[in-house]
Amino acid sequence: MLQKKYLLKFMNNKKTRIVIAGAGFGGVYTYKQLHKHFHKSKNVEIILINETNYFLFTPLLHEVATGSISPENIIEPIRKVLRCCLSDLHIGTVEKLDTKNKTIYTKKEAISYDYLVLALGSQSHFFGTPGAKEHAFVLKTLTNAITLKNHFITQIEKATKEPDPKKRKQLLRCVIIGGGPTGVELATEAADLLYSTFGKYYPKYIIKDIEIFLLQKGEQLVPMFPKGMQEKAKKMVKKHGITILFNTKVTKVTKDAVLTTNKKYAKIDTHTAIWTAGVAPKQIPTNEDVLEKNKKGCIIVKPTLQTMTDDQVFVLGDMAYCIDPKTKEPLPALAQVAVQQGKYVANNIVARIKNKPLTSVSYTSKGLLISLGQWMAAGQIAGLQMSGRIIWWLWRSVYVSKLISWQKKFRVIVDWTINLFSPRDISKF
Repeated sequence: MLQKKYLLKFMNNKKTRIVIAGAGFGGVYTYKQLHKHFHKSKNVEIILINETNYFLFTPLLHEVATGSISPENIIEPIRKVLRCCLSDLHIGTVEKLDTKNKTIYTKKEAISYDYLVLALGSQSHFFGTPGAKEHAFVLKTLTNAITLKNHFITQIEKATKEPDPKKRKQLLRCVIIGGGPTGVELATEAADLLYSTFGKYYPKYIIKDIEIFLLQKGEQLVPMFPKGMQEKAKKMVKKHGITILFNTKVTKVTKDAVLTTNKKYAKIDTHTAIWTAGVAPKQIPTNEDVLEKNKKGCIIVKPTLQTMTDDQVFVLGDMAYCIDPKTKEPLPALAQVAVQQGKYVANNIVARIKNKPLTSVSYTSKGLLISLGQWMAAGQIAGLQMSGRIIWWLWRSVYVSKLISWQKKFRVIVDWTINLFSPRDISKF
């Protein structure tokens, strides 16, 4: 009954309604671009739906998980983004889409739309690996990051009271599954926390028992990056004392072990398995199979980012399978791609409303950057590959510039500055 009343209320509204589902990079930048066009208009209404009331800066989750940044500093209240026009925000998880009746459903609401933007992002993909979903940590939400940091602290505290050397090593062994950017950045930051910071607070015999494994199914780390960055990543990961297992697949994860195809390390005893091996687009049940998808579950879109079957539904970011008109290759699942797509989606919705031609997306890479621990990063900018402290500084500058408010930018800079001169924070939340 609540859904029906809410829907009727919306249907009686004569304004053109644009609904954005998801307030990640794609959703927020779509809103900001639409706001530039319509903030003085009385004929257009913009609604934003999100699971939380905040925007999460996901590229820095690994730094929260390893005590480098305070959790509250990588989130921004969505109301701050909307406050100019007091646009409507709905907190809830999208549960269903009815394209026939132009309605999107959360648990408590049915929201009608004239134009819909799907920007819900991705979720961890376990490829059917037994036990992975139940026993492995993931790094997709702020809660995930806080939980992982607390777990690191809990494990070492338990280890200080454990007299059995074998059980103690199991408590102190960390296995990161997946050698992509998230896995590599997390591994090097975890090494800084576990070896350097914990080394200042815990006995030496405890620190000596710490082990970090990074498992990669292929022959290179960060395989989507240029070869020079791959080699630099491998070198720095090893320099951090991390054991890399290439050509290694995980066959099962239990509460106290990771089973692999590696003959030497067929079973790795650990209470800390972290899954960074892959993501899949979030799925929305629909009234019928109207959204064409590829094998990975991404919604196939036109170069204008409209779905193949409904021109009033736009999809971007990790949910979209979009071929770059220039390279004829799929656009990568990167934050900078979602940001640029958001602007195209907004401009194309404006064009639709004004009966003007739509524009095909044209992605321009701003470069590639990856953090490799304290004082070290690697990158490729304008075709030039670099690494070292300058790139580390540039990496941090770029990320700070992408934070929404000056307050959060300032706080992150303060966190990073403090970490240069003192150990990371090891408080449990």
